[in-house]
Amino acid sequence: MSDPNDKVIIFIDGSNLFYACKRFSSGFKVDYEKLRNILADGRKLIRVYYYGLFNPFDGKVKERQMKFFHALQEMGFEVVYKPLRKRSDNMVEIALAVDLLSLGYKKAYDIAVLVTGDGDFVRAVEVIKSRGLRVEVAMFESATNPELRRKADKFISLDSLADKFEKK
Repeated sequence: MSDPNDKVIIFIDGSNLFYACKRFSSGFKVDYEKLRNILADGRKLIRVYYYGLFNPFDGKVKERQMKFFHALQEMGFEVVYKPLRKRSDNMVEIALAVDLLSLGYKKAYDIAVLVTGDGDFVRAVEVIKSRGLRVEVAMFESATNPELRRKADKFISLDSLADKFEKK
């Protein structure tokens, strides 16, 4: 049972979730309001951060992506987006890690819910836990790095919840 007094911030790695959804089920789309409510689980939700990339090379794709980011903002999400570059891109992951750590050091949350399966976040999770804060990782099982899953205080399998947050 969740403690309604726990302060929660949700950090969504948009690209990681997007590709995990594609692997989970062809055409699977997320209803972000429903996902937010499921992950908040009755606790005091401080904020939801969504980190994403946009394609600056294709005007129509960029326009569609910006419309999506603006829709998330209308739902109250804090959206951090960066342009996709032609070489390997981890600017969004760096932004997520910086926010996770800086907000943790400020004690802005008791629990960070990290929506990613990316093993690059293992060290950030370890640091946050060393500060006495808790970390929950929420992702589809097949898209989750095993070490990230082990390091989290709680793993939330999106596989078993997918029908509750799928956009119909």
